[in-house]
Amino acid sequence: MLEALTVLLKVALYAGLLSASGAAFAQVTLRLLPDEAAHLTHVMRRGAVLILCACPLIQLVLIQQLSGEFDRATLTAVFASSSGAALFLQMTGAALLLMSSTDDEAVLVRLSYALLPMLGFAFSGHAAGIGPVEGSVAVVHVSLAAWWVGSLYSLRRGCAHSQLDRLVVVISRFSSVAFISTGALVIAGLVLVMILVDFNNDPWLSPYGQILGAKLCIVGVVLGLASYNRRRLTPRLLAGDGTALKTLQRTINVELGLIAAVLAVTAILTTYTSPHD
Repeated sequence: MLEALTVLLKVALYAGLLSASGAAFAQVTLRLLPDEAAHLTHVMRRGAVLILCACPLIQLVLIQQLSGEFDRATLTAVFASSSGAALFLQMTGAALLLMSSTDDEAVLVRLSYALLPMLGFAFSGHAAGIGPVEGSVAVVHVSLAAWWVGSLYSLRRGCAHSQLDRLVVVISRFSSVAFISTGALVIAGLVLVMILVDFNNDPWLSPYGQILGAKLCIVGVVLGLASYNRRRLTPRLLAGDGTALKTLQRTINVELGLIAAVLAVTAILTTYTSPHD
């Protein structure tokens, strides 16, 4: 029961982290107009609220799992630890993002705020449990994923509300960054798999390997959709073909849905299994 609750809370936390930090990252890289940036600010603040709600609840469930008592030993194990450091970074970053200004000059400051929750992955998680270098790879991987999510929110809003010529400008900027960031995202993900999985012991027969395999399959579909958007839909939009707009909007919605599925599988993976089992 507590494990299932932990999975739900982790999904909310992961969604909040990717939305809050990703929206801030997208604001910086896509150079949006004020109304477009304001939409991402709303996404960012909703994500920050999710973080601030999910983090304390996850710690309460952890306390219940350890002893159910708020004694010194339990509180020390929860808060004076690597998970406590991750909690501090995530909640501090979320609080700063929630209170940050919407002025243009505050964008770079907001970017530094957005990095704080991502740094939590250097202290908590399977990769962080191995060492600081491995934790740093996880930070890079999750930060790139967050940028992608934030950018998809911006593009989805653009499909519904922006003129075609303006949307083309944003898509052009997104594509120029996405080509490099997606490659780096995939490389960082493969490095994490190599770090976490012992390929000498039939890893795909273990529960961890099977769930990880399911996650990689979903990620593969997401990357396939992204490739379709880049190779087929983006050239049509750049050529002024408005008929591709609805198709792009649908594929973005599917991408976001699949990313939500990835978060759910990741929550299950980190709650019920371990690469060291």
